[in-house]
Amino acid sequence: MEIKDKKRYSEAFKLKVLEEIRDGKWKTATEASLAYGLGPTTVYPWMRKLGFEHLNGRIIYVKTTSEIDEIKRLKAENKRLKERLADEVLDHKIDEVALRIACRNLGTTPDELKKKNGVS
Repeated sequence: MEIKDKKRYSEAFKLKVLEEIRDGKWKTATEASLAYGLGPTTVYPWMRKLGFEHLNGRIIYVKTTSEIDEIKRLKAENKRLKERLADEVLDHKIDEVALRIACRNLGTTPDELKKKNGVS
């Protein structure tokens, strides 16, 4: 059975790698590990030990100005559509209540009224 040499890394090196991940040089801890020729899971214990747990699973996205503008536009459109949908739902509820009141005043049911007026 072959015994591998155990490598020891300085605290300064560990901090350098973790700071590079934090600063966005590497998208993931695995990417940083591969760049330095470390095992794919080597950096994760360093994160726990040195207080960088918040980087675990972190992915950095680099966005252009046009991408940021598009995201803002889409968020604004999404908000506008949600408000429009809420208005439509309220209008529908108001129509239902008005129909019930009209039916009560006419002494009929909504189904009978719809049938009588040719609405299916």
